[in-house]
Amino acid sequence: MMRMKRYCFLLLLAGVMLACRNGETKEVEVSTKTFRMDADTTLVDTLLLSENDTAFVIKPKVTQDPTLQEKKAFEINVLFSNKKWPALNFKQAIGADIYLVKDLDGDNQPELLLRPEWFSSCWASINLFSMKENTWKMVKKGSMYFCADEYPLAKRIEEKNNKYYLLTDSLADDQFIINKNEIKF
Repeated sequence: MMRMKRYCFLLLLAGVMLACRNGETKEVEVSTKTFRMDADTTLVDTLLLSENDTAFVIKPKVTQDPTLQEKKAFEINVLFSNKKWPALNFKQAIGADIYLVKDLDGDNQPELLLRPEWFSSCWASINLFSMKENTWKMVKKGSMYFCADEYPLAKRIEEKNNKYYLLTDSLADDQFIINKNEIKF
């Protein structure tokens, strides 16, 4: 038994040495923000953007907020698991749905589509953000009809031949129909 442990240890040590032998180190500058949150009035939604990237939406817990009627503005903050991406602040929202879009403008940085949540309305804005000078900048804003909450933004975006399409709801003759519109960036 002791011989087996020694063998496993030596095998592990050899593997670590081989892995580190050709290792290359890079210096990466990371700016971070610290958010203090009151668990009684704040929630955090976790959104999977891709296999490697996650967004954390810090939003107000509106059902528990006793100052709800007094507030003039609501805002959310979005933090990312990719430490190279800065936090994103969005005003006039009580939550958000986010979709990671490939690089659209050729700067080797991804773009984001953000659909803010609000209290009660089927109309929502759809906002395109691009990372410029280490900050998220809104480059385009549109609107969409969004009443079927069971279909999150990720299920409403289709990519075909390097074009993106947004599937939206519409009400015609007392029936919901789905429209497919190209997103022009």
